[in-house]
Amino acid sequence: MWRDWLGSLSLEQFRADYLQRMPLAHPATARAAVPMLDWNILEHVLGNGADILVVARGKLLELPAPRDADEVRAYLRIGVGLCLRHTENCHPALRKIADGFETDLGTAQVQLFVTPGGTHGFGWHYDDEDVFIAQTLGVKDYYFRANTVTTAIAAPAEFQAYPTETSTLRAATLVAGDFLYIPARWWHMAVCHETSLSISVGVRPRDQARRVA
Repeated sequence: MWRDWLGSLSLEQFRADYLQRMPLAHPATARAAVPMLDWNILEHVLGNGADILVVARGKLLELPAPRDADEVRAYLRIGVGLCLRHTENCHPALRKIADGFETDLGTAQVQLFVTPGGTHGFGWHYDDEDVFIAQTLGVKDYYFRANTVTTAIAAPAEFQAYPTETSTLRAATLVAGDFLYIPARWWHMAVCHETSLSISVGVRPRDQARRVA
């Protein structure tokens, strides 16, 4: 299913021209992912062992993980969101997404983001994995740019280098069904227009999937 997110690009074209090189955005190509993250699936995941981070405006908060969708909505009303990690182990639909990436590219972890309108979760950061995003609810602005200032493994201390970055700033607005790919080690952050649900798949490609410069 994830190959549909690439639109008219073949997997081979994506590997050659974009993987670990350039970002890619497509409208409406991830429509099949929309029913894979709604409030019912989120509630199922909450009760099945997800690693839950409570976040707001770039900070991890020492608040208890919500137990159901009502508690999630209560957090959203006060401007607090969630990052749920390793959710491929929590629901068969999310496991199916991870399996598709692992067949084609490499090891995959599926994260879910729940973010209230008018806020952002994590601040500017980069990941060691390639990031594939399917928006399933709401409207979210994503900002991203090449990382030219640090080659260190991703860690909060390294993210302090962001203010020195001078690479070109890029942006994409995603609505439900839209797709965005951000290469490994690119800076990125996102701001919500309205309550947002999104699927974010972190992938570490196998050596044969990478394009050698």
